[in-house]
Amino acid sequence: MDQHVDRTVVSADGTVIAVSDAGTGPALVVVGGAFDHHGTPYLEHLTAGLRDRYRVVTYDRRGRGASGDTLPWAIEREVEDLAAVVSAIDEPVAALGLCVGAGVVLRGLSGGVPIAAAVLYEPPYRATVDPHADDVVFADLLDEHVAAGRRAQAVRAFLAQVLGVPMGVITALRLKGALWRSLVVDAHVLSRDVRVLNGLAIPERVAAAVGVPVVVGAGTDGLEWMRDAARAVVDAVPGSEYVELPGQGHVPDPEALGTVLDRFLSPAMMAE
Repeated sequence: MDQHVDRTVVSADGTVIAVSDAGTGPALVVVGGAFDHHGTPYLEHLTAGLRDRYRVVTYDRRGRGASGDTLPWAIEREVEDLAAVVSAIDEPVAALGLCVGAGVVLRGLSGGVPIAAAVLYEPPYRATVDPHADDVVFADLLDEHVAAGRRAQAVRAFLAQVLGVPMGVITALRLKGALWRSLVVDAHVLSRDVRVLNGLAIPERVAAAVGVPVVVGAGTDGLEWMRDAARAVVDAVPGSEYVELPGQGHVPDPEALGTVLDRFLSPAMMAE
């Protein structure tokens, strides 16, 4: 299935956001990770796996894919974009945040975006933050790489230091020409994701302001620090729950995610 843009919504600052809508069932807004937008294989695969029982709404975060990119960028604009997508849906909405997208959803919940319940999968915070992940220093370094034309270096740094991808895997990715080029296209927005993630430190005040049911998940076959981070987010979000997906890593199978969604996004959660 090739995903396409079904419609657009206009965010608070006038930025046009590209939206896709597929399937039937309870409305589920999916906020993808750093490299997820219309046409990327995993988002297509996920939508295909969930559309039989959810109305799956995906969108390109600003600066990515078919969406616009009004400057200056700010974290608040990302929240406004999510709010614009949600407000255009004429029924109660749940959210699934993947990787950095989990950080966007967390900020949206804190900021009052009307989401009834949310599942956050492997937000790449750190339970304890290393100095190299400092918001200002590392995000600015990524900006410097892009400004100097070192887009590939920015992608390598993000993959290694934010997502914990081993250098051997990154080298293998570089040998996959089309895939690597698709990652480099998004190099200019990676520093924003570091800032969305609060320099990889869990935003305690943001998390404490969440007032809807939240489940934070991680895979048993992924990186241990991802599971530690998920547990730490649960500690920070009032009333939230932690769940592990057996046999899954950072890119989970749609059916495994669907099991979590089916269990936690109950009719009671979706009720207004």
